[in-house]
Amino acid sequence: MDALTRSAWTETSYKRALKMLHDRSGIIVGEHKMKSSERLLEGLRKEYGFVTIDDFLDSLGNNKDHSGWPAFINCFTINHTAFFREPHHFEILAKYIEKHRTNCAIWCASCSTGEEPYSIAMVLNEIVGEQTPCPRIVATDIDGQAIQRAKAGIYSIDKLTGISEERLRRHFLKGNNKFEGKAKVKPALCDRIEFSELNLMSFSWPKPAMFDVVFCRNTMIYFDHETQVRLVANFARSMKPGGLLFIGHSETLASTTDQFTLLGQTVYQRNNR
Repeated sequence: MDALTRSAWTETSYKRALKMLHDRSGIIVGEHKMKSSERLLEGLRKEYGFVTIDDFLDSLGNNKDHSGWPAFINCFTINHTAFFREPHHFEILAKYIEKHRTNCAIWCASCSTGEEPYSIAMVLNEIVGEQTPCPRIVATDIDGQAIQRAKAGIYSIDKLTGISEERLRRHFLKGNNKFEGKAKVKPALCDRIEFSELNLMSFSWPKPAMFDVVFCRNTMIYFDHETQVRLVANFARSMKPGGLLFIGHSETLASTTDQFTLLGQTVYQRNNR
């Protein structure tokens, strides 16, 4: 196979993979991800014993229940996150929790490796107390590997730079020996969160008016407008009137819905209708 043919084959395969990704998850990624995604797909090809990546794609396409689907999607997803990212969101969340106390159901709809839901849990515990019964924070993500890392709750010290010393002492256990340079969230945080793998595009949504607060930040940017409209409509149905929806700093609900009112920078309130 000469260089020109190889290049054309790679581009064709990649475009096919992108269409499969979109059809399965609603996610859209650009050509800038081609090299890194191809390397990961090549690893999957070898793992599943196929001769070419196209053979692997054929196998996925012919079986919607193929065990390789989660790993395929993971080849394209981006897990960039941090503790207390967008600090003003957590200030607004704190005021909402202070008002509603233990009657506050929260969903972190794209939780990645756990920094976001653990940040939410810290705010909750600091306001209501660690032993006070509350609805568990529901934390979901399409990336199964990210969910496993989130459940483990172990982070390198350099990932904790956005957390005050007081919070570090209260909510984390510093590691030693083989865990030197790392920290683990304390059980009081873990107990607040229910982690699970979830594709927002292919599941039965929660019953109507189930959640008071929904975090879905830096996720809608990977969907086309039609998918965004559908996603926001589903969030609206799953939320209680007056509830809060937090989205990413580069996202907006403009032109997608009339069911939310902008309260402040990337924070929306569910309308009472």
